Amino acid sequence: MTNDSGMSLMRHFFVVIILALTHLPLAMAESVPYPLDRPALDLYLLDGQRHTFTLAELQRLPQSRIRLKDAQGVAHLWLGVSLADLLASVSGAEKGNALHARALNQYSIFIPRLDIERYQPLIAYRRDDQLMAIRDFGPLHLIYPFDDYPELRQQLFYNRAIWQLSEIHLE
Repeated sequence: MTNDSGMSLMRHFFVVIILALTHLPLAMAESVPYPLDRPALDLYLLDGQRHTFTLAELQRLPQSRIRLKDAQGVAHLWLGVSLADLLASVSGAEKGNALHARALNQYSIFIPRLDIERYQPLIAYRRDDQLMAIRDFGPLHLIYPFDDYPELRQQLFYNRAIWQLSEIHLE
């Protein structure tokens, strides 16, 4: 009786060790950046037209940056295209009073057009000069300049700062 339970315990121990060793490379693997040539963002106009952007196409638009401190006080540099510049690059995107932004996980939020004019939010594709993997909540983040405008430091605007941004619908 004790021999069987000892063998069972030993078998269990070896199974755990084998599983840990076989999955260790996966746990230690670096996040793979999102490919530059894969569609990253769809912009839907009021008339139903869809404009798709790859990261390479977004990088060809005028670049903007925002420096923000995280909750631990560490500053991070976000690089991307301002939402205003993205919309200006597409004929017909100047219409509509609001935007409906959606993430890969289907989280969605409405963004008033006034936010774009007043705060110049950024569609970031780099954080600290690194492209962001989906695993790291990339490839795109919609970032507000929270450190530049104290009035943005409230839940309403934190909710509008969306990671894994994948779609923008004009409303």
